[in-house]
Amino acid sequence: METLTAAPTAIGPLLATVAHYLNAPGAPTLTTFGVASGKGGTILFNCHYAAFSGETGYYERALAELEQVMAALNPRTYKADFSSNYYQELAELGGLLVYLTTQGHLDWDAEPTLQQIDNLLADRMRHYLASHNFERTSGALSCGTYFLRRLPHTERARPLLEELLAALTEQHQGDEQTGYYWLCRVIAEPRAYTGFSHGSAMIMTFLADLHAAGIRPAQCATLLRHATTWLLAARIDPDRFLSSFPLWAGKAELTNNLCLIYGDLGTAYGLLRAAAVLQDEAAREAALAVVMRTLPRRNLSETHIQDASVYYGAAGVYLLYDALYRHTAVPEFATAATYWLERIPSLATHPNDYLHFSPQFYAHYPAAQLGMSFGVVGIGLTLLQAESEGRYALAAFVGLS
Repeated sequence: METLTAAPTAIGPLLATVAHYLNAPGAPTLTTFGVASGKGGTILFNCHYAAFSGETGYYERALAELEQVMAALNPRTYKADFSSNYYQELAELGGLLVYLTTQGHLDWDAEPTLQQIDNLLADRMRHYLASHNFERTSGALSCGTYFLRRLPHTERARPLLEELLAALTEQHQGDEQTGYYWLCRVIAEPRAYTGFSHGSAMIMTFLADLHAAGIRPAQCATLLRHATTWLLAARIDPDRFLSSFPLWAGKAELTNNLCLIYGDLGTAYGLLRAAAVLQDEAAREAALAVVMRTLPRRNLSETHIQDASVYYGAAGVYLLYDALYRHTAVPEFATAATYWLERIPSLATHPNDYLHFSPQFYAHYPAAQLGMSFGVVGIGLTLLQAESEGRYALAAFVGLS
């Protein structure tokens, strides 16, 4: 995956510091096995850093942690930590194993384990579909993302992905005139979210991935066309509300979010992916206009960015602008990505044991301070993507391409 030009010079030393911190004697460790908040994130970091640096000792550490993970997969003895759940972590771990073996990081026959994961996640996906839960981290799309990775390796993946697509077709709200949307039912009351987390942009991005994989492309395109209609109609006045989209339909109020999982950047990314599938120039131009309006937004009151994390902080903003640049080649997006990448070191301002980084939310959880989603592991993986110019990328593990 090609990405931006070389990272700023301050990033390299910080990356080396993160690598040493995560692997030093007595370093803090994560207790569960997923990528988002468990050992899977550290394994990914160490494999990427070993390949990037040429220091094979990091592979040895990754393999040692992987052995610990493989011994902890029994659901009867699984203990959640922070926001994790067993099936979410199983989907993340399965996707990681596929990635590590196909990319040459892991010389190990993972197929017997992956076949067991196939069985468990097929059943879990159907459970999610029965409860209308399409979430990407703890719903049907988490399983779907795993089966997309498995598609080249097992015949089981295609019918399961077609089953998920059928459910998306059957369970949409709206009509052809007003457009299609999907309700999020796992937070509070059912809401029609617009964005990259819980909402239309999340579904549209997944549909674009299904289309790219050849899963009933005409059906994917139909859903994307009607989803685009609804999402464009959901726009609000950015001169009044700062953002061009509400967090959810009907929430017409000041919206300053500009992170990976909430706000205009992720919503525009989903719209842009749909426009590419549909070859819809009007939708593409609308998405680009939304992103262009975000470029001057850099202070706290306009972004709500208070930390360096992947989900809510500067790392995630970098990842989004970087992905938007790769899909569009708009140079202003590359400039914005570099700006937010350079912001990361300046956010290490907290007197703590996590390299002075601390997430805005969940700071009292060690798994949040350390893990990929909110903590040091995610910051390190983001720096690795930048330093390697995309060769060792985090993007795919947070839903970006």
